[in-house]
Amino acid sequence: MKVFKDLISGDEMFSDSYPHQQLYNDAIWEVKAKYTKKSSDFVAIASDDVADYYDDGDMVVNLVDAFPLQEVQLTKKDFMSYVKGFFKSVVTKLKEEGKEDRVKGFQQGATEAVKYIVSNFDEFQFYAGANYNMD
Repeated sequence: MKVFKDLISGDEMFSDSYPHQQLYNDAIWEVKAKYTKKSSDFVAIASDDVADYYDDGDMVVNLVDAFPLQEVQLTKKDFMSYVKGFFKSVVTKLKEEGKEDRVKGFQQGATEAVKYIVSNFDEFQFYAGANYNMD
Protein backbone atom coordinates (compact mmCIF):
# COMPACT_ATOMS: atom_id res chain seq x y z
CA MET A 1 0.00 0.00 0.00
CA LYS A 2 1.28 3.43 -0.95
CA VAL A 3 0.56 6.27 1.48
CA PHE A 4 0.48 9.87 0.23
CA LYS A 5 1.79 12.54 2.57
CA ASP A 6 1.33 16.28 2.69
CA LEU A 7 4.41 17.91 1.16
CA ILE A 8 4.65 20.58 3.85
CA SER A 9 3.56 18.93 7.12
CA GLY A 10 4.41 15.31 6.36
CA ASP A 11 0.94 14.23 7.53
CA GLU A 12 -0.42 11.06 5.97
CA MET A 13 -3.42 12.16 3.90
CA PHE A 14 -4.63 9.06 2.00
CA SER A 15 -3.50 5.77 0.51
CA ASP A 16 -3.79 4.15 -2.87
CA SER A 17 -6.62 1.99 -1.53
CA TYR A 18 -8.92 4.99 -2.14
CA PRO A 19 -9.83 5.91 -5.73
CA HIS A 20 -7.80 8.99 -6.58
CA GLN A 21 -6.57 11.11 -9.46
CA GLN A 22 -4.52 14.21 -10.03
CA LEU A 23 -6.31 17.25 -11.43
CA TYR A 24 -5.42 20.73 -12.65
CA ASN A 25 -2.06 20.00 -14.19
CA ASP A 26 -1.25 17.62 -11.32
CA ALA A 27 -1.53 20.46 -8.79
CA ILE A 28 -4.14 18.78 -6.59
CA TRP A 29 -5.43 15.31 -5.74
CA GLU A 30 -9.06 14.30 -5.87
CA VAL A 31 -9.69 11.40 -3.52
CA LYS A 32 -13.02 9.58 -3.39
CA ALA A 33 -14.33 8.86 0.08
CA LYS A 34 -17.68 7.67 1.35
CA TYR A 35 -19.82 7.73 4.43
CA THR A 36 -19.68 4.46 6.32
CA LYS A 37 -20.97 3.26 9.64
CA LYS A 38 -18.13 2.97 12.14
CA SER A 39 -18.64 -0.17 14.11
CA SER A 40 -18.87 -0.08 17.85
CA ASP A 41 -16.40 -1.90 20.11
CA PHE A 42 -19.34 -3.17 22.14
CA VAL A 43 -19.36 -6.93 22.60
CA ALA A 44 -22.67 -8.46 23.63
CA ILE A 45 -22.73 -11.41 26.00
CA ALA A 46 -26.09 -13.20 26.20
CA SER A 47 -28.32 -11.01 28.32
CA ASP A 48 -31.76 -9.49 28.35
CA ASP A 49 -30.09 -6.06 28.54
CA VAL A 50 -28.27 -6.29 25.19
CA ALA A 51 -30.77 -4.11 23.33
CA ASP A 52 -30.31 -1.35 25.92
CA TYR A 53 -26.55 -1.11 25.33
CA TYR A 54 -26.22 -1.92 21.66
CA ASP A 55 -24.87 0.95 19.59
CA ASP A 56 -24.70 0.37 15.86
CA GLY A 57 -21.98 3.01 15.40
CA ASP A 58 -21.60 6.52 14.05
CA MET A 59 -21.56 7.57 10.41
CA VAL A 60 -18.08 8.73 9.41
CA VAL A 61 -16.22 9.57 6.22
CA ASN A 62 -13.97 6.55 5.76
CA LEU A 63 -10.93 8.55 4.63
CA VAL A 64 -11.22 11.09 7.45
CA ASP A 65 -11.55 8.30 9.99
CA ALA A 66 -8.67 6.19 8.63
CA PHE A 67 -6.19 9.09 8.45
CA PRO A 68 -7.25 11.14 11.45
CA LEU A 69 -7.96 14.32 9.56
CA GLN A 70 -9.45 17.34 11.26
CA GLU A 71 -12.18 19.41 9.66
CA VAL A 72 -11.17 23.04 9.27
CA GLN A 73 -13.83 25.75 9.14
CA LEU A 74 -12.89 28.44 6.62
CA THR A 75 -14.64 31.43 5.11
CA LYS A 76 -13.81 32.35 1.50
CA LYS A 77 -11.58 35.12 2.82
CA ASP A 78 -9.79 32.70 5.19
CA PHE A 79 -9.39 30.19 2.37
CA MET A 80 -7.85 32.75 0.00
CA SER A 81 -5.46 33.96 2.68
CA TYR A 82 -4.43 30.41 3.56
CA VAL A 83 -4.00 29.32 -0.06
CA LYS A 84 -1.58 32.14 -0.88
CA GLY A 85 0.79 31.11 1.90
CA PHE A 86 0.37 27.40 1.18
CA PHE A 87 1.18 27.79 -2.52
CA LYS A 88 4.24 29.86 -1.68
CA SER A 89 5.41 27.08 0.67
CA VAL A 90 4.83 24.43 -2.01
CA VAL A 91 6.81 26.38 -4.61
CA THR A 92 9.68 26.82 -2.13
CA LYS A 93 9.61 23.09 -1.30
CA LEU A 94 9.59 22.09 -4.99
CA LYS A 95 12.63 24.29 -5.63
CA GLU A 96 14.44 22.89 -2.57
CA GLU A 97 13.87 19.36 -3.86
CA GLY A 98 15.20 20.22 -7.33
CA LYS A 99 11.81 20.08 -9.01
CA GLU A 100 11.86 23.56 -10.50
CA ASP A 101 10.44 22.18 -13.74
CA ARG A 102 7.17 21.49 -11.86
CA VAL A 103 6.76 25.03 -10.48
CA LYS A 104 5.15 26.71 -13.50
CA GLY A 105 2.69 23.84 -14.09
CA PHE A 106 1.82 23.73 -10.41
CA GLN A 107 1.16 27.47 -10.28
CA GLN A 108 -1.09 27.35 -13.36
CA GLY A 109 -3.02 24.31 -12.17
CA ALA A 110 -3.33 25.57 -8.60
CA THR A 111 -4.72 28.88 -9.82
CA GLU A 112 -7.37 27.07 -11.88
CA ALA A 113 -8.21 24.83 -8.92
CA VAL A 114 -8.64 27.80 -6.57
CA LYS A 115 -10.98 29.49 -9.06
CA TYR A 116 -13.09 26.34 -9.20
CA ILE A 117 -13.14 25.92 -5.42
CA VAL A 118 -14.07 29.55 -4.79
CA SER A 119 -16.87 29.41 -7.38
CA ASN A 120 -18.29 26.30 -5.65
CA PHE A 121 -17.17 27.15 -2.12
CA ASP A 122 -20.39 26.13 -0.35
CA GLU A 123 -20.02 22.57 -1.69
CA PHE A 124 -16.63 21.98 -0.06
CA GLN A 125 -15.46 20.76 3.33
CA PHE A 126 -11.82 21.25 4.25
CA TYR A 127 -9.63 18.84 6.20
CA ALA A 128 -6.04 18.94 7.41
CA GLY A 129 -3.75 16.49 9.11
CA ALA A 130 -3.07 16.71 12.83
CA ASN A 131 0.35 18.34 12.37
CA TYR A 132 -0.66 21.04 9.93
CA ASN A 133 -0.57 24.66 11.04
CA MET A 134 -3.36 26.63 9.37
CA ASP A 135 -1.70 30.00 10.06
